[in-house]
Parts: sequence; structure tokens; C-alpha cells
Amino acid sequence: MLNRDSYKNIIAISQIIWCIGFFLFLISCTNENKHAEGEILAKTNCASCHLFPDPSILPRRVWGEKILPDMGLKMGMSHGPIYSYGNPDSTKNLKPTISQEDWDKIVHYYLNRSENSIPKYPIQVQEKSDLFKPHIFLNDSLSIITLTNYDEDSGSLFLGNASDYTLLTLDSKGDVLNYEKLESPPVKIAFKDSLDYLLTIGNLNPSDEAKGKLKIGHNSIEGLNRPVDFLIHDINLDGYDDVFLCNYGNTIGDFSLFENLKDGTYKKKVIHPYSGAIKVEMANMDADEENEIVVLFAQEHEMIMIWDYANNSFIGKKAVQFQPAFGSVDFQLRDMDGDGLKDIIIGNGDNSDLSTVLKNFHGVRILLNKGDKEFSKDYFLPIHGVSKIRAEDFDLDGDTDILAISNFGDFTDPKFRSVQLLINEGDLQFKPKYISGLPDFRWQTLDISDYDKDGDLDIFLGSFNVNIGPKESNISDRKKISWVRLENRIK
Repeated sequence: MLNRDSYKNIIAISQIIWCIGFFLFLISCTNENKHAEGEILAKTNCASCHLFPDPSILPRRVWGEKILPDMGLKMGMSHGPIYSYGNPDSTKNLKPTISQEDWDKIVHYYLNRSENSIPKYPIQVQEKSDLFKPHIFLNDSLSIITLTNYDEDSGSLFLGNASDYTLLTLDSKGDVLNYEKLESPPVKIAFKDSLDYLLTIGNLNPSDEAKGKLKIGHNSIEGLNRPVDFLIHDINLDGYDDVFLCNYGNTIGDFSLFENLKDGTYKKKVIHPYSGAIKVEMANMDADEENEIVVLFAQEHEMIMIWDYANNSFIGKKAVQFQPAFGSVDFQLRDMDGDGLKDIIIGNGDNSDLSTVLKNFHGVRILLNKGDKEFSKDYFLPIHGVSKIRAEDFDLDGDTDILAISNFGDFTDPKFRSVQLLINEGDLQFKPKYISGLPDFRWQTLDISDYDKDGDLDIFLGSFNVNIGPKESNISDRKKISWVRLENRIK
């Protein structure tokens, strides 16, 4: 039996253990309350500029070292619970949008609710496809291709070289016919009514410098904020072509109409004052008989907007939006389910800014059109670092296949394929295949055309072998590939 002193000691120890447990419980409750408050604050403040980002989308290290310091500066905060800014100039003239106490709660929320790493999706072994025969062109000075365009009328291939700011014109054998020196890298070329339209970006790296230019014949539109795409269309039906321009920018940018004033000059009308406009298309997206303007925004906005035009005004609607690390790069408009409405095929994989880790939400998605500019997310195939997509009937079996190329791939995994042909098997089922004889490389530009005029679609790819993005994407020591022509062998 226990004596009285031993019994008292047991009681005392039990009370101490209970007190410690209760104290830890209170701390846990306090932390939970702080995290809950941080989540509410994040959904209120962070989601005021873009879609609310869940902590699970990025690793804890990326949140703490990259995203939160960057967002803190944008919100006027000088520091957080675990970081300070190395550059004193970055904290000058800050205008806080929230209190330091609230910002600390947001930081605690993301650091405690995120994981050390995000899951990697398993890369499946793919069957090879002999549909295309690769013709590979090597040139050490052409490792950064910013434009790939084949013009069927002239039979010329145009390549934009970011290394020396030149536009190259090549013949059918790949021999260079002409070098044109430019002020900055060319990113798009188009031809209409005897006019050539040539877009130069200004600064390829993130920048708000207004050094971009659209050359239109002997005239030009200058002072553009890092432009990346344009659409030629006579929107006001006055007989003169106007131009829609995607000024991607960095923190400053917009989607604008440049109205043709009939004297070689253009008047700018901002349609949407958001940076990140990356692609514009025109198509009938609903049940009426009129075309709409469809624009993809990247950066933190990550959304697709659709505009109707009537009475000299644009009426826009947000069709879909994704979280700010989504990395939108490209889209196509095709009727994928046969209901007569254009659906959206979107590719996402940009991975060169703050959160340069492999992401399991990169890939190809199909958004089905439900009418009234409403879309549902009905198909997803994960592919690391998608840079461009094209949706066409490549095998001529009557349905739409999808080609996806990648710049920021997982080249450490031998099963990863940087070019994937998604063969349509019906009912939104696709079988990914890789192209036999095509090396896995970093691809950034893409064009399709019936190059040999035999009735099927051939493909042109441009390389982008620069050591940026996730460490798994670095293949800068590999042999330089400039561009590739994929000859369709269906006919």
C-alpha cells in the first residue's frame, strides 16, 4: 500500500502534468485561433486582388522566402514574423494597407498550413506515336526562339531570335534567306491585305518599361508595355483594320484596342487595365450570331475574360479564374463535345518567377461551355511546365486532338515527355503519346500549318534552352536544338 507521503507526491505530479497539458492545450487553441484569423484575413485582403490561394499549392519554403515577402511589399508591410528585406530601399515610402498584427497572422497562417513539399503527380509511361517524322535543326546561336511562324503563301518560316534581336526568314530546306535586326526580340508576325504586322516585346524579362512596338507596314504603334499578342479586326466596321493588343507588362499592363484613325496612326482605348494579358482570340462563344473577344490573363489574375461589343462599348464577363500560381500560358477555342458551343482548352505551366518548383496543377484542361459564358472544368491532364497548346484533328479521324509542349519540364524523370500528343478517344478521353525520334527539350514556341500541302497538319517547334525555372528543368548542357519541323505522315 502507498503511504501518505507517496500518495501526496503522486497527486502533486498528476496536478503538474494536468497543468502542463492544459497549458499546451491553451497554446494550441491560441494558435488555432490565430490561424483561423489569418485565413479570414487572407481571404479578405489577398483575395481582393486575385483568387484566394490555398496554402497547399506551394511548399512552406517558397511561401516564406518568396511569396510572402513579395506580397508584403505590395501591401506596404516592411517585414513579417520570420523575414526581413535585404534591400533597405525596398522599404522606403511604404503605405501599409493593413495593420502589422493582421499581416503577422496572415504570414503565420500560410507558414503553418503549408507543407514542406507539394505532392508530385506520378508520370506515366507513354506509348510512342509514329504520326510525325521529326526534322531537327541545330544552331548554337539560336537557342532562344521567341517566334515561330510558317507562312503558307510565301513558303517561308519566320523565327524570332532573342539572343541578338533578329527576325530570320528561312526557306523550305531551313536555309536562312534574310536577317532583320530589331530593337528587341520579336514575338509575333502576321500578314493581312499586303501589310506585315510585326510585334517586338521590348524586354523579355519581367519589366514595366514601355519599349514594345507593333510595326504595321511603314507605320508603327510604340511605347507598349511588354506586348505579347495582337488581333487584327475592323471592330467599328469603317473599312479600316483596328488592332487589339495584349500588353503583358509586369506590374503595369493592359488589354487595349488601338483604333485605326485612317492616317497611319492609332488611338488607344484601354478595355481592361490589368497586367498579364497574354493571348486574344475572336469567336462566337454563345447562342447569338455575333463574335466575342476572348482574352487570357496570366500573372496574379489568372483568368479568361469574354467581351461583347455593341454601340461602341465593350461589355465583359469573367468566364473562369484560377489561383495566382496557376501559370496560364495558352488557350484554344474548339467545340469538344459537339453541342455547337465553343469550349476552352487551356494550358498552364509558366514557372520562371517566384515559385520555381514543379507544380502538380500544371497541365491541360478542357472547360466545357454551358451557355451564357459559363464553363465547367471537365478534363485535366497534368503535364509539368506547359508552354503552348494546339487543338486540331492531327490524325484526320474526325475529332479534335491536342498537342502540348513544355518549357519547364521534369527532365530528371526519364518518363517525362516535353511534347505530348493527346489523341482524342471520344467522351473527353485522351491518350497521351510521345513522338518517336523527337528528343525531349525545352520548347516555347509552336506553329501548325500544312507545310507540304498534302492535306494534313505539320508542326513547327522553337526551342528555349535557358537555365531558368525549377532545377529539374535545367538541360543547358545538352546539345543545342534551334527548331524542329514535325512532318505529318498521315498522308
